[in-house]
Amino acid sequence: MYVLSLFVCAGTGVGCAVGKVAPGAFVVCVAWQLGLTLLGNFVFSTGIFGKVLLSGPQDKPVVALTFDDGPDEVTTPRVLEVLEKHGAKATFFVMGQKAEQCPQLVARLTACGHQIENHSHRHSWGTAFFRASTLVRELSQATRAIVSAGAKTPHYFRPPAGILSPPIAAAARTHGLTLCGWSKKARDGWKGVTVEQAVGRLSSALRPGAILLLHDAWERPDERRTPIAPLVLERLLPMLAERGLSAVTLHELLDRGPGPEHDGS
Repeated sequence: MYVLSLFVCAGTGVGCAVGKVAPGAFVVCVAWQLGLTLLGNFVFSTGIFGKVLLSGPQDKPVVALTFDDGPDEVTTPRVLEVLEKHGAKATFFVMGQKAEQCPQLVARLTACGHQIENHSHRHSWGTAFFRASTLVRELSQATRAIVSAGAKTPHYFRPPAGILSPPIAAAARTHGLTLCGWSKKARDGWKGVTVEQAVGRLSSALRPGAILLLHDAWERPDERRTPIAPLVLERLLPMLAERGLSAVTLHELLDRGPGPEHDGS
């Protein structure tokens, strides 16, 4: 649909230039194209730029906890302690640069049975608009850092800031990575979001198969705020238990072993 709309708009533009199509029609077509692009960038469920994993099967009482932007020397160990306290497992989408800086944390997460996945190397807000060739290198750097730290080769990629684009989809395919989104995010990475607000958002999505998004670090190393994920977990994990749900890794949620054959369907 996205490619088709490009051809339609291009044809309308030519028609407008030679006087065979009203200028208003061209404006409408451009507005449609911009709207379609924005949907593809920010709304994973449209599937405009590629299939994105948003949830798992609903036939088992499990959810997948996922964390972005780490590891962090202070917050990640606290998150790990809370997870261990409640017997929960999670998937960490780590930044390659931070994996290089804190390889011992990546190794510790792996040793404790948690899953490590790719969240790009540098986590730039402009990542979605890089060339596909640049993104291929970006994902390669992150994967090398993750594997060098002792984790298994990633099979999932979550785009920085949740922004998708055709180059990102192409780069992920090149690496055999499944694009991973979420069912609900805590927005705990936003300034001003409280523990109560984050818990409230996630609690509305506590159902079998859900993929929940939190942050065990801030994307910028100079950020002086303290991540609230450990406090959110202390409230959220008892809620899961009350509803008969367990927190597992993505691989466990999907009931499939890690491997390049997994396509996120």
